[in-house]
Formats: sequence, structure tokens, C-alpha cells
Amino acid sequence: MTILEAVRYYLALLVLVSFVPLLAFWFLIHPFVGLWRRLGPGIAYGAAMAAMILIGAGLFALRGLLLAVEFGTIAALWPPAALAYLAAIVLEILCRQQLSIGTLIGLPELLPGRAPGKLLTEGIYARIRHPRYAAGGLGLLALACFTNYQAVYLLFVAYLPTIYAITVLEERELVERFGPAYARYRERVPRFLPRFRM
Repeated sequence: MTILEAVRYYLALLVLVSFVPLLAFWFLIHPFVGLWRRLGPGIAYGAAMAAMILIGAGLFALRGLLLAVEFGTIAALWPPAALAYLAAIVLEILCRQQLSIGTLIGLPELLPGRAPGKLLTEGIYARIRHPRYAAGGLGLLALACFTNYQAVYLLFVAYLPTIYAITVLEERELVERFGPAYARYRERVPRFLPRFRM
């Protein structure tokens, strides 16, 4: 195995054992937000972290099977990978300008009375409602192109409907928290892709 092949392999492995558990985190939090609010953020995060570790460990144990199909090092995929990754970084920077650490880890969902958060409608959030998830998709696409492993491509394909489902759950909770203000925002601003006006 060359150094570049090793980099591609271990990066693909890192993507699998970290990205899938991160997606699972939101499926553990959003559908059961009422339960987690009653139990408190310590229990919510503890349970979610335990599940994430188990999922990551399970994927690591299956790495031989999951990473059995790879398509080699193809330098022609690096420019689109670099562009997608750059776009992901720009989106993430724009998001971080408006997000507190508490919002990043979901405290407003779990502690609406003590950490109510605010409805984000400015900056990048005036263009798209879920820029962090769009950035995640672009980053994952970049990693799929660079690593060139079948499992990472399949993860990217699975990411699209999965993240859509997560946003549906999240927006249900946002309507509950912000009421008509969020409903109006949702009508005005697209979910993932900005509208380009001529």
C-alpha cells in the first residue's frame, strides 16, 4: 500500500466511523426531544454518545467488508473534491459566524426555557435554512471523490434522504419553538439550495 493509498483508506475509514454516528445523533435527539427535555441534557448527551460509540465501533469492526471495494487513486477527481470541500468550508465559516457553541450542540432544543436560542434569519440563513447540513453534504461529496471508496459514495447517496428527514424533524421542533415566525421563514427561504435571481 502506497502512502496515498493509505491516506485514502484511513480517511474513508474515519468518514465511516464518524459520519454515520453523527447522523445517528440527530435521529436520537430530534424524534425524542420531549423525552430528552424531561431527562435533561446530561442523560440525552450521554445516551447519544454511548449510541454513537457503539455504532462507530460496529462500523470499525466491519471495516474489511465496508471498505472492500475501492476504485483506486484517480487524480481527475481531486479538483471537484477540492471545490466541494472549499464550498463546505466557506458555508461552515458563514454558519459559525452566527452560531453559538450551545446552538451547535443542540442546547436550545433540549433546554428551550434556559437556552432558548434565536431564530436565525440573517447572513447565510437568509439564503438557505440548513447551511450546516448543506456543508456536510458538500464535505462528504469531497471526501467520497478523494477517497474513491464505494462505501463513502454510498454514504453520500444515503446522506441526501437522511438529512432531508432530519430537517423535517428539526423543522417540526422549530415551528413548535418559534411558531408563525418560523413558518414564514420556511416559506421565504429554501431548504438547501439558494435561489439565484436574474
